Amino acid sequence: MTVYDSSVLIGYLVGEPTAVEYVTEHSTERAVAPPLVLFEVYQGEVFKTGPAEFDAIDSALEWLTVVDETVELARAAAQLQNALHEQGEALTARDAFIAGTADALGEPLVVSDADFDVPALTDRLDVVVL
Repeated sequence: MTVYDSSVLIGYLVGEPTAVEYVTEHSTERAVAPPLVLFEVYQGEVFKTGPAEFDAIDSALEWLTVVDETVELARAAAQLQNALHEQGEALTARDAFIAGTADALGEPLVVSDADFDVPALTDRLDVVVL
């Protein structure tokens, strides 16, 4: 299983070669993301030129399973953020929730931006940067 960040999904949707290649190479693995990630992808539709095409996003990402938000995931994200804070580092609240989801599930987090380039995080969680 792989947990995806919105940076990879957006790259995939716009045809960014590295994102497309990674998703294609891992197409036999279960792909998941918390609802927050999908919200971030939808936000791109809100602010683009022309009408928002939410159904097109859903269709293009039908291979992605959106995991249920639970109290356990919320707590895991908060505990991760606390651990980072105790080491003098932190993530934005959104990124902490996404990383916390991967941490709670015990799965790698795949990203394509520097938002998760936090040494205390990468010491604890397998972060794959495309």
